[in-house]
Amino acid sequence: MKALPNTSLKKQIPSSHVKRFLSNSITPLIKRRDNRSSSAASGFTLVELLVVIAIIAVLAALSFSVMFNVKEKAHTVSCTNNLRQIGIAMISYDSENGRLPGKETGMTWDRAILPYIGYEGDGDLEGYAPMDRSEWDDAAATLDIFKCPSDKYQHSPNFFVRSYAVVPWTTNWSNGTSFRGWKHRPLNRGVPLSIVDSPARAALVVEWHQGKEGTENVCGSGSHTFHDRGGPDGDGRDVHKHKQNVLFADGHVETLPFMKNSEFVEKYWPGSIGSVD
Repeated sequence: MKALPNTSLKKQIPSSHVKRFLSNSITPLIKRRDNRSSSAASGFTLVELLVVIAIIAVLAALSFSVMFNVKEKAHTVSCTNNLRQIGIAMISYDSENGRLPGKETGMTWDRAILPYIGYEGDGDLEGYAPMDRSEWDDAAATLDIFKCPSDKYQHSPNFFVRSYAVVPWTTNWSNGTSFRGWKHRPLNRGVPLSIVDSPARAALVVEWHQGKEGTENVCGSGSHTFHDRGGPDGDGRDVHKHKQNVLFADGHVETLPFMKNSEFVEKYWPGSIGSVD
C-alpha cells in the first residue's frame, strides 16, 4: 500500500511573514531596554542624592575627629618631652646647688635653669621681667621648650610663651601669712630634693597656660610663676582632651585629669598648705 504525500502538514511560510513577525516582536523589546538605560543614565533620584550627601557628611565628620585626635596626641607627646627636659634641668640644678631654684636666687625658676637646658649665651639671667625676643634671640631655641603646643591663648609676639609653673612647695613659698610647703623650714627659699620622701609622687612642675586674671604667662616674668595644681582656673578649658601633664620630682611625667586644689595637694604634694602663725 503506497503512503500518501504529507502535503497538508507541511506548508511553506512566506519569508515576508517571518520578517514581519520578528520586527513586531523584538523591536519593542529593544526600545524598552534603550528607554530604561537612558533613564538610568540621566542622573540620581533625589533620595539617592540625599543618601550620598549623608554618607559624605558622616565620612567627613569621622575624618575630622580622627585628625583632631592625632593632632592632640602629638601635642601631648611634645608637651611631655618639654617637661622631661625641664625635669632634667631642675634635678641638675638641685644636684649642683643643693636645692631647687627659689626667690633667693634673684631670678625666676625658668631663668635659673636655662644653663642646664643648653643656653650658653651672655645674657644676664637675673631679674623678674619678661624676656623680650629682640634681646634674647640667642636663647630662642632653648626658651621654646617652655611652650606647650596645646597652649591656645593669644600671646604677645614680643615674648616667649611659658606654659608651665612650678608647684609652690619647691620654694617653700609664703606671702607672710600663709605658706605652701613646710612651716618650720626657711620660707621663700629653694627646697632640697633630698627631703622629699617620695619623689615619684611629688609634683614639681605643672601646666598653667594663663591665669584667671588674663595675665600672660611669659618666660622670665615673675607673674604666674607658681601654681598649686595643673589645669585651668575654670572648667571650660579643653587642654589635652581635658587632662594635664605633670612633671614629678624624680623626672618622670604623667598625664592626669583636672582636679581641685585640695585633691591635688593631698595626692601630689610632699609639703602642705597652712598659716604661718
